[in-house]
Amino acid sequence: MSLADLQNYTQKELEQFKSVCNQLLGKTFVVKTIYRPDKGNINNPDYLFLSRHFEDVRDYLLMIDWDLHKDDFNGYFYVLNTEDANRLSLGKTATGILLALRMIYDENKDHMGLEHDVLCTVRDVLEKVVTDYAILPSRPNMDEVRKALAVLDDHNVIQKIDKKYSQKECQFVIMPTILTVVSSEKLNAVVSQMRKEEDELEEAEEDPAD
Repeated sequence: MSLADLQNYTQKELEQFKSVCNQLLGKTFVVKTIYRPDKGNINNPDYLFLSRHFEDVRDYLLMIDWDLHKDDFNGYFYVLNTEDANRLSLGKTATGILLALRMIYDENKDHMGLEHDVLCTVRDVLEKVVTDYAILPSRPNMDEVRKALAVLDDHNVIQKIDKKYSQKECQFVIMPTILTVVSSEKLNAVVSQMRKEEDELEEAEEDPAD
């Protein structure tokens, strides 16, 4: 694609082209369905635009070192920087919450809806991250939880349904984009390390030093 090809776009298409590119660069993912409080889940017009103009958007983004990918089965597009730049760095709490969300997603994969998402609450995450999975040594404060979930929402990994992320009753969906954010290989490595630490702890308890 050359920039001259954009001359064939209508003004409306050109505006949407720019909007979609900015979304990909800012949020990483463009998903097939989005939630609206007054309408529920609706088809995302930007996803439909990307489906029609995938090659044009891909070629344009490649000129600035971004590679566009699509997951037709799970319904989303995403970008990766070809120079491995612009990575989002997460703190310990946000990383722990992200891993817990990936595990919750896997636990519920047999019961997910047509959009391949999983309904969850903040309370569910807090129970999993400390008690069930023991990813974090202690329960994070609600301000840390709110900030972590807000970052993941900003990048289309989760999407809020009602209430606020600072409330334990807040409902949100874990989107299939989490499969790309935390690959099976990364998840298995973390789980293996957790099990190893548990085994070492049990051995130490069974055979205390004299």
